[in-house]
Amino acid sequence: TENILIVFINSIFMVLYNYFYFKGTQVGLAGTGGVLVTTMNPILTVIFSNLFFQEAIPKKGILGLFLGFLAGSLILRIWEMNIFSFYNSGNLFFILASLSWVAVTITTSKSKEKISFSSYSFWTFLFSALISLAFVPNSSLFSIVNFDLIFWINLFVLSVFAMAFGTSVYFYASTKLGPKKASSYIFLVPFTAILFSMYFLDEPFQLSTILGGGLGVFSVYLINNK
Repeated sequence: TENILIVFINSIFMVLYNYFYFKGTQVGLAGTGGVLVTTMNPILTVIFSNLFFQEAIPKKGILGLFLGFLAGSLILRIWEMNIFSFYNSGNLFFILASLSWVAVTITTSKSKEKISFSSYSFWTFLFSALISLAFVPNSSLFSIVNFDLIFWINLFVLSVFAMAFGTSVYFYASTKLGPKKASSYIFLVPFTAILFSMYFLDEPFQLSTILGGGLGVFSVYLINNK
C-alpha cells in the first residue's frame, strides 16, 4: 500500500510538471521557459531537500547553486527582460513546473527504500498515463491520427527518448546520488539546449551563452565534488 502511494504521488507530480511545462510553452516564451525551469530546478530541490531532511548545505554547494543561477541568467540574458512581461507572458507556468519537478525528484530519491528502480519507473509512467487520460476530451483523443509524419517522428522521439529513457535515467540517478546531486546536472541542460537550437534552428550565436554554459558546468562540479 505504501509503495502504491509513493508511485501515485510521483505520478501526480509528473502529470502536473508536463501540464505546466507544455502550457507555459503554449502561452509563454518557450526558450525562456526551457532555461528558467532547468535553472530553478536544482536550486529549489536543494532548498526543499534541506527543509524536509534538515541537511546543511556546504559552502561550495551554496557557491555552486549561485553560479548555476548566474549561468541561467546569462543564457537567458535577463538584463534584457521586462519584469512585467514575465508574468503576463505565462511564464508563471514554468515556475509551477519547476516546483512539480522538485517534488518528483525528492519522492523518487526516497522511493529506493521501498521499491526497485525498474518497477518504480514502470508504474509511474503507467499511472501518469491513466491520470492524464482522464482529462483528455473524447472528441480530441484520436485527432492525432490525422497528423503528418513529422508529427509522429517528433512524438516518438519525445516519448521514447526524452520521457521514457531520459526520465528513467534521472530516476535512477536520484536514487543513487540523492535529490540534490542528481538535480544539479540539470544546470547543463540550458547550455546544451541552446547549442542544439543554434544547430537545428539557426538561432544566433551569443557570447553570453558560452559564458553561462561554462558556469553551469563548473557549478555541477562544485556541487558534486567531494
